[in-house]
Amino acid sequence: MALSVNAQEASQRGQPPSPVFALVAGEASGDTLGAELIISLKQRFPQACFVGIGGPKMLAEGMESWYPMERLSVMGFFEVLKVLPGLVKLRHRLIQGLRALQPDVFIGIDAPDFNFRVEAELKAAGVPTVHYVGPSVWAWREKRLLKIKHCVDGVLVLFPFELPFYEKYGIPARFVGHPLANQVPEVPNAERARRALGVPLDVPVTGLLPGSRRSEIDSMIDVYVQAAAFLADVYPSMWFLVPCVNAAAKQRVAQSFSQYGRDLNVLLLDQQAQRVMEAADQLIVTSGTATLEAALMKRPMVLAIKLHPITHWIMRRLATTQWVGLPNVLAQKSIVPEYIQQAATPKQIALGLGKLISDPALRQAQLTEFDAQYHLLKQAASERAAEAVVEWSGLNEWVYDQTT
Repeated sequence: MALSVNAQEASQRGQPPSPVFALVAGEASGDTLGAELIISLKQRFPQACFVGIGGPKMLAEGMESWYPMERLSVMGFFEVLKVLPGLVKLRHRLIQGLRALQPDVFIGIDAPDFNFRVEAELKAAGVPTVHYVGPSVWAWREKRLLKIKHCVDGVLVLFPFELPFYEKYGIPARFVGHPLANQVPEVPNAERARRALGVPLDVPVTGLLPGSRRSEIDSMIDVYVQAAAFLADVYPSMWFLVPCVNAAAKQRVAQSFSQYGRDLNVLLLDQQAQRVMEAADQLIVTSGTATLEAALMKRPMVLAIKLHPITHWIMRRLATTQWVGLPNVLAQKSIVPEYIQQAATPKQIALGLGKLISDPALRQAQLTEFDAQYHLLKQAASERAAEAVVEWSGLNEWVYDQTT
């Protein structure tokens, strides 16, 4: 197999070559997946190089990020249109740089609209390509797999029900489980988390998770804070915890509390979403990976989200599943109340969460499902992902060559 630039230089110095892994993640959840994968790959290749686009967790593992990950963190069809020219230019430059580098393998982590084009270009240039987190073809636009087949050498999927879709189109796929199931405790410790955050142990606590993208935060935080105000009318001692993905998000959240929840007991935190979940009795969450993480943390929740009207209209027309939240999709039934678009009002959200607080049977029904999902998805995800990357890229032969 062709050596990367790094490997060529090492070979010229008489040293064993080290593989170069190129990765691109587009948001916080992808940054977590990428960091865990890098850790597993470094166990096999301690001197490996990692380049591309990543967030703080990937950078902490030694990756060199060529562009800020936030440039890719855009949600929805309409929202993307506003920044599309810049994204196209960035992607073009990224492809040029990677084609010149010729990494040993490219791994696109989620961000399908961005990464599949990169993967197609690199695969055509002879670079093995792997996509980590199969797009939600089980939810909408299954026919995308016809094009995806020509972009990748393999797809890593997080849920077992996804495999038949890829088998149907002849695409190599591997169920790796979900890394989040390995990152959360089987029995979360609310007391420990509250002590770490400085939250009283004897008060009800609700976590508000308005998302990691700025578009999500702008759409939902005012609604969430107003819902919190309704809850505080019934539970005056209730505390509200909000993890903030960055300083700008924290400022926006603080502005909302200043306007709609000035008298609430609130704690705004830098990151620490998982600790917020562990400390909370219940949660209000946007869609996406956060709903799954909350389920794995076994915290009762409601889901509430608003999309741009055009984005929502398109998604409804193309959807093949009736649910938005991953816990509901996994269970194939409505276990988490979903408040979407016009239904996502402060009063409705507060009433829905209030039922979970006051009805032990309703609360336990969620927790029973969440426990089953935890055990289904608890696999050695990053290790399985690394094995598949090594196999599909031919690096298993590279390892063999180094030991003979």
